[in-house]
Amino acid sequence: MDINASYIYSFYQSSLGRIVKRTVRQRITSVLKDISNQSVCGYGYTSPYLSFLKKSHANLNITSLIPNFLDGTNTEKYDFDEKTIHEYFLPLEPSSVDLVVSTHLLEFVEKPLSSIEEIWRILKPNGYFIGLVPRRSGLWTRYDNNPFGHGRSYSTTQFKRLIKDYLILDQKKSFLYFPPWHHYANYKFHQTIETVCDCIFPYMGGLMICVCKKIVYATNKSKSKKIPIKNIVAT
Repeated sequence: MDINASYIYSFYQSSLGRIVKRTVRQRITSVLKDISNQSVCGYGYTSPYLSFLKKSHANLNITSLIPNFLDGTNTEKYDFDEKTIHEYFLPLEPSSVDLVVSTHLLEFVEKPLSSIEEIWRILKPNGYFIGLVPRRSGLWTRYDNNPFGHGRSYSTTQFKRLIKDYLILDQKKSFLYFPPWHHYANYKFHQTIETVCDCIFPYMGGLMICVCKKIVYATNKSKSKKIPIKNIVAT
């Protein structure tokens, strides 16, 4: 992997990263329904967004699961559990989570379908998955000065194909229209750019936020290429 948690953390501490973090938080909030007293799992590098949810919903039961390939540390501490895990095995019981939020994950894992299968496994019936992924045609994937410029990117068709046997795409929205440039004009006018482009160029955003609902019975168990647990757990 050419990216880790320290790199992502450093990006979010920059002026450009703070704008991105604020924009993503607004998008996540806009698609959330009533999540009071629910169990929420973050899968990937999600702590900046889970901390925001925790502040606005103090009664949430939140767990942050960070794949071990995102090795690295940051100095920020949060008031919820954080665990480093194997990327394809979530240490949670089946059907135990109401909502899974994922960022900085599906673009980096070698087998994204295995991650989707794990998300399906831990979600309760009719539970929701909110995934944020870089858009293949977006400007942010063309620059390597940000985490979204690393790893794979997705078109809408590719994402639908990835989740089709496990989740239903309930809604999708493109955003992050302002360019990934460290420039004064970008900092000053990013909100205006987001508002205007959302109306005129709705398919030109750098990120997609995808809200998916669990299919109660998955249909592709035979297709899964999940890594055997015996190859991971030392004997």
